[in-house]
Amino acid sequence: MATAEKALEKMREICLSLPETSEGHHFGETAFRVGKKLFATCGEKNGTCEIVFGLEPDHAAALVEGDPRFKPYPRDRRGVVLEVAKVKNWSEVKALIHESYRLQKAAKKKPAPRKRPRAR
Repeated sequence: MATAEKALEKMREICLSLPETSEGHHFGETAFRVGKKLFATCGEKNGTCEIVFGLEPDHAAALVEGDPRFKPYPRDRRGVVLEVAKVKNWSEVKALIHESYRLQKAAKKKPAPRKRPRAR
């Protein structure tokens, strides 16, 4: 079992080693961004330390359905929540964080969709 401090240390090691990343805060949790895009958070609420990251929707659904350690993030179907106490192997977490990072980095490069003028 890892403590919240050790988990945050490990998350910093994983996330901040990636290019163009920064650390900040998001709703009271430590957040990691690529550019301005959030790709992972780590924080303790109600005595439970959790890591949240985003994956391809099918991958997120498969993890949630196939592994009881993972829960869906309620505000985004791509989001997955993992309690730090349930981490078996940090290399597994690292691979998931890297996927989240790649998805957000790719999204960062896409131009925003052009808005069509409203028809009157």
